[in-house]
Amino acid sequence: MTRLTTKLMIAAAALVAAGAASAQTLQATIPFAFRAGGKVMAAGTYHVDLRGLGGTVVIRGSNEVGVVAMPVDHKDGAQSTPTLVFACGRGTCSLLQIWPGHSKPGLDFRTPKLDPREEASLTVIPLRRDAAK
Repeated sequence: MTRLTTKLMIAAAALVAAGAASAQTLQATIPFAFRAGGKVMAAGTYHVDLRGLGGTVVIRGSNEVGVVAMPVDHKDGAQSTPTLVFACGRGTCSLLQIWPGHSKPGLDFRTPKLDPREEASLTVIPLRRDAAK
């Protein structure tokens, strides 16, 4: 790993630990494999923890395997319903945005570049309150 990657991982871990008290936990059932935070996740039910500091997001499955996703930008505007937005191409979907709902701004995430000849689509998955939390 490069020094920058190591430093970013340490910073992300510190943000996760510091923001634990202010986390909002939601749940989503995602019916397809997807990429988030540089990791490919299988289809399934996921707990989505929205951290207070810097918008850090922790996405973990029922098997406790997860990923920390760092937003690259905040999205102006707001939605009343919490949602995940995925950019999907030929056989792959990547987390593009999270809208936490309650009139809060959205979070944008970096996605792999699609081939210009590839037809892309957006898939929206609703988030709901996590009954386990």
